[in-house]
Amino acid sequence: MSELMNAVSKADPVQGALGEMLNSPPPAIDGATAARLMQRHFGITGIAENLACERDANFHVVAEDGRGFTLKVSNPAEPEINTNFQTEALLWLEKRDPSLPVPKVVRALDGRSEFPLMLEDGRSSVIRVLTWIEGLPVVRVGVTPALRRDLARALARLGIAFEGFDHPASGHEILWDVKNALRLRPLVEALTEPDLRKQLSAELDHFDSTVLPVLATLRQRVVHNDLNLHNVVLNPADPDRATGILDFGDMVKTPLIIDMAVAASYHTQEAIGGLEAVCDMVRAYHKVLPLERRELEVLRDLIVARLMTTVAITEGRAARYPQNAAYILRNNGPARAGLRLFATLPREQVTAALLAACNME
Repeated sequence: MSELMNAVSKADPVQGALGEMLNSPPPAIDGATAARLMQRHFGITGIAENLACERDANFHVVAEDGRGFTLKVSNPAEPEINTNFQTEALLWLEKRDPSLPVPKVVRALDGRSEFPLMLEDGRSSVIRVLTWIEGLPVVRVGVTPALRRDLARALARLGIAFEGFDHPASGHEILWDVKNALRLRPLVEALTEPDLRKQLSAELDHFDSTVLPVLATLRQRVVHNDLNLHNVVLNPADPDRATGILDFGDMVKTPLIIDMAVAASYHTQEAIGGLEAVCDMVRAYHKVLPLERRELEVLRDLIVARLMTTVAITEGRAARYPQNAAYILRNNGPARAGLRLFATLPREQVTAALLAACNME
């Protein structure tokens, strides 16, 4: 950490915990500029519509011939090598499992898969274009049990396809990687609700003493790390099957089981049946990519760590960017519900159910 970041951390612990990436505003790019970029560099004439995004500037571009694309302008605080990590990962997946429902990289007229762009404010971003996957976000349609199983199977296929993939930036540290949960302490301490602070502090203490020592011994792999209900699309006429998995911006090399934990965390908020929903997903994943007993033994704690991460980070960022609070906090309510319902179940009961789902009683 630089001397500047050390100074920031001491003066404002919350800002220091969020780090440069989560404190950096997105690029200031409008639709007209995005359309010009598409025409100049990709030979595609169309209309560009801004898409809500936490860190980057993204646009849905509809070409004159009806084809759809996503133009992505990276956050200037994102190192170029990290953006390249995302690009190379998608190129790898296209070779390893072309039928996976993920975006494909579109090359520019000069053959490049990405290139730098100097912004008007003097900062530099990286430009990429991906194919557009039609469908409505699952969060707008709802989740069926069959869709949960389909999501788990798709996630397992991603895990299989990513085997053997590595990149110089794959081990970059991000706060959204729950193996870094202990870095949440300043954010947890800034929460205004005493009961929630107490609950999360106790979970972090358990994570520190019991979970963290195990993580380094588990299978490590590049994972998607953000299978939330906004990042999956489907055809409403076929609500049991995902047609697209989007947003690889939080991808990282970490324990493989964390990918399952992240996905499962978004299905913990049901008043009745949250544990059963999670077990159903784990069972479906296990049938495609078998999980190990020691991975299942920490899965409950990793799911709760993700719920904590979602609440702590979004609270901190929303306070700093109130103009974008609605977008930043979109998963905050469900995560709080998961902490209230799933995270208060007896730890031994949850782990026993997860093991039973994979026939490891």
